[in-house]
Amino acid sequence: MGNNQFYKNKALASLEGNWGKGAITTLIYLIITMGLSWTITAPMGNDMAMSYGTSGIWNLICMPLNWGFCVFFLRLIRKDELSCWNLFDGYKDFLRIFLAQFLVTIAIVIGFCLFIIPGIILGAGLLMTDFILKDDPEISALDAIMKSWKMTDGHKAELIYLFLSFLGWIILTIFTFGIGLLLLYPYMQSTLAHFYEDLKAEKERQPFVQDSI
Repeated sequence: MGNNQFYKNKALASLEGNWGKGAITTLIYLIITMGLSWTITAPMGNDMAMSYGTSGIWNLICMPLNWGFCVFFLRLIRKDELSCWNLFDGYKDFLRIFLAQFLVTIAIVIGFCLFIIPGIILGAGLLMTDFILKDDPEISALDAIMKSWKMTDGHKAELIYLFLSFLGWIILTIFTFGIGLLLLYPYMQSTLAHFYEDLKAEKERQPFVQDSI
């Protein structure tokens, strides 16, 4: 496994010539998940219960889209045939993808409710779930989640540090009124996809690794 800069450099190399496609896909993703959510809830005004309820339902509907967005960049770094329509691939396998996304979300929320640190560790440990579901169409949602947790044994801290290394860029996007996300999201997702590829290869070589954070 490499260090943070190693995976960032690989992501930049994969995005060379693909920045436009990544930015357009990110824009579509943000419009659907955030823009449409705001459009639907804005007319509800001060009715907070209705607004939060509707927003929650929309987030549930968009869960397979979250998967499609994540997997889009795995396909990109693998140089697979790619189009913005791949964003919606999760709806072709709706139940399995939705269930995995839902269970991961619940687990992370519970972790944060207990203490912040367990939530962060859970989030890191379950990050590979989407990729696993893509690579194994037969695996169940729960098995994919468990496999992600085992796959990240000994690497959860590395994943946390990897995301922390983007903190400066995340702060900078505030000064671009969010426009910078069109480039930052592809950069982050491609970096994570490259990390997964190396992690997967490592676990295939060493299938039995002692549990560790």
